[in-house]
Amino acid sequence: MKTSFYFTFFVLALAVSGCKTDAVVDPETDPQRTSPVNNYAGRDSVFTGAYLGISIGEDAAKTYDIIQSLRPNKGVDYINVVSNFVLDVTSLRGRIPLYSYLLLDESRGTDTGVQITLESGKVKVIYLNSGKKLNQWPTGANSKSSVRVGDKAEDLQAKLLTISRTAKYSNKFQRIFLMTKNVDKAYDPGMGLSPQWYFGYKTATGMDVVKTFFKNGKVDHFEIEHYKDL
Repeated sequence: MKTSFYFTFFVLALAVSGCKTDAVVDPETDPQRTSPVNNYAGRDSVFTGAYLGISIGEDAAKTYDIIQSLRPNKGVDYINVVSNFVLDVTSLRGRIPLYSYLLLDESRGTDTGVQITLESGKVKVIYLNSGKKLNQWPTGANSKSSVRVGDKAEDLQAKLLTISRTAKYSNKFQRIFLMTKNVDKAYDPGMGLSPQWYFGYKTATGMDVVKTFFKNGKVDHFEIEHYKDL
């Protein structure tokens, strides 16, 4: 079963899933505060041994390989990667197609931050943090100078580079977050710098959300939050 928990669990994805929020979001401050639409049923922590085949002390790349192996039985299709951002558009080269959710914004979150969702290798939807839905960003710009619904993922880096050189929009490139990782895509070495990944999967009674904490690129511990179906 395909796990789509991140649409309800991830606060920034409120806009992506068609909902609107008036809040100005700041993804640097632990964005996963919105709970799944389930009843919280407790939490476990794992500091020794292994969990789901992932050993404490495992490096990030191997951890990703193991999570990929969970797709057939656990339905883990996405990982949310905390604090996975770059400060330079050129650092995005080759990375955008590996993700399904990006956020462009200033050093502090603003209501004009730009959320881009990708699906099947193309831009599916564009929102501002204010909740305003766009067909393209920036509005009114030509096709080479704007990101548009339907654009191919591999074309975005060049378009974003062009937009970043425009004075009016350059401040939206102060932080570029690569937030929701497609598990069916190759490992991104930049993920290894993240302090935490999290993902969810369905259980017999509801859903578990697994938070994997890293220290120096290796698994430090797990926190598993349990939710029961309503």
